[in-house]
Order: sequence, then C-alpha cells, then structure tokens
Amino acid sequence: MTKHILPILLLFALFTSCDSKKTYKYVEVVSEQGISGSVTTKEKYPTTIKASSDSAAYLNAYKTFCISLKVTADMKHTYGSVFATPTGFKLFDDKDVDITNSILFVDKNKKEKEIEDRIFSRANSFQESVDRREKERIESFIQTATIDSTKIKDLERYFRKSQDEFSNNNKIWYKPKSAPQYTNRNGIYFYFQTEGGKPSNLRFRLQYYADDWLFFQMVQFSIDGKAYDYIPLKTETDSGYGGYIWEWFDESISGSDKELINALANAKSVKMKLIGRQYYDIKTISQEQIKGFKRTLELYQAMGGYL
Repeated sequence: MTKHILPILLLFALFTSCDSKKTYKYVEVVSEQGISGSVTTKEKYPTTIKASSDSAAYLNAYKTFCISLKVTADMKHTYGSVFATPTGFKLFDDKDVDITNSILFVDKNKKEKEIEDRIFSRANSFQESVDRREKERIESFIQTATIDSTKIKDLERYFRKSQDEFSNNNKIWYKPKSAPQYTNRNGIYFYFQTEGGKPSNLRFRLQYYADDWLFFQMVQFSIDGKAYDYIPLKTETDSGYGGYIWEWFDESISGSDKELINALANAKSVKMKLIGRQYYDIKTISQEQIKGFKRTLELYQAMGGYL
C-alpha cells in the first residue's frame, strides 16, 4: 500500500506547486519620438508573468526590462536611431496592484546586477548580421575590383608609408603627410593599411590638443551647412609637460559611417564641435585636411578598397 501512496503524493505535490504560481502583469514604459521631434511617454500592452512569489516575478520583470534596454541599445548602435526607448517598467499583482517599488528581498541589488551582467555582456546580434553582410559585399567587390595604377602613382606622393616589421604579410600603413606624426598635436584624418598590396582597415582619427580637458564624447560636424553627428566608441586621454592635455579616438570606418566620410571628403567647408562633459570647442577644418580626406579615399579606392 505504501509503495502506491508515495508516487501519488509526489504527483500531488508537483501539480500543487504548478498551480500555486500567481499571475502578474508586466507593463513597459517607453519614450517615443514623433516626426516633429516631440517626445511622449507611453505604456506598452501588458504581458503576463507567472511566478511563485512577488520577488520571483520582480526578477523576471527586471530581466525582461534589461533585455529591452539591450535590444534598443544594439539597434541604435547598428542603425543609428530607434523609434522608442524603454525608460522603466511596472509590475502588477493578481489584484491589479502596482507592486514595482514595494518589493523588498535579500540580495535584491546583487541579483539585479547579476541579471545586468548576463544580459549586457551578450554580443550585438544586429551588428553581427550587418557585419556578416558587409563582409560578403566586400569580398564580392574585391573579386571584381579594378586597380588604377596611374592614379595610385599620382596620389602616393601625398602619403607617408610605414611598414609593419613584425608582419610576414607585407603590411603597410598609408597616412597623409599633412597628418600630425605625434598625438600632442591637433589633427583629423583618414588612413588605411595594405596587406600584400590589398587595402583594408580604413580608419578615422581625431586628436585634440589643448591646455584644459574637454573629455569629449561626441563630435558634431557642419559640412556645407548640413549637420552630422559622430559618436566614437572610445576616446583616449593623456597629459604631458606644461599642463597640456590630449584626447583622441582612432576607429575603423564602417558602412554606417559612409555618408559622413564621403561628405567630409567632398566638402567645401567644414566646422566641427567637440562636445565634452561640461564644455565644448568649435574648430574649423582646414582646406588641406579636407584635401587629405579626399586623397585618402581616392587612393584607397584606386588600390581596390571598398567603402
């Protein structure tokens, strides 16, 4: 008799456990930007969460919110803009009471941090897809690209060439002669690398030299009266003798930068605004620097490079 009772009790406990889960509602709050530039706050349609306790429901809701933040950030980084940005969430219990801010439990902050680390450390799947398609296009272009030897010969005199002595693939860097050779100088330019004679790794470098910090995180360009924004992935800083500082970024140019890069190379006049944490600095890009942009792109493409 006992042998038959035990399995029945286990099954009863299992179904009781499943049935004991309560129903919660998760409502995400988003900020939406209209065509006119106006911003409105909206609540999205609620979704259901099943959980055995308020704390479990909260962690489930927090994970969902972090995923939304991650997806939005990845889309913005890859495509440049998004329609709606998550700003918060609400969690309602089975009596339709908002319990978002009333849930307290042991290690709440620690568990939130664990969720954040797990979600935000994931790769950008949107960018991976774009990069994969871009790589396929580049490979297809390289196979059919033509080399303009006459143009290469004409343009090479404007560049400094430096070979990577630690490479067995004959890697050579091409930088405009007008570009500063050291970081403690103001400068902005494109440059690239060739490997076995084939161009690759087209790069964009800007360096700022002054007597006071900007800690710039964004650059706005006014190119022939049209505005462009550029947000570097990482800005480096250093300081030296006499209290002078320098800040710079040096980044690979991607397909999403194509419009800005071509605009700089074909501009008549360019101003840039380096936006720091508290201050900004406006500089005019010289005609020689603009010529440097154009020559670099022309040499890169004459060698068979793809942009």
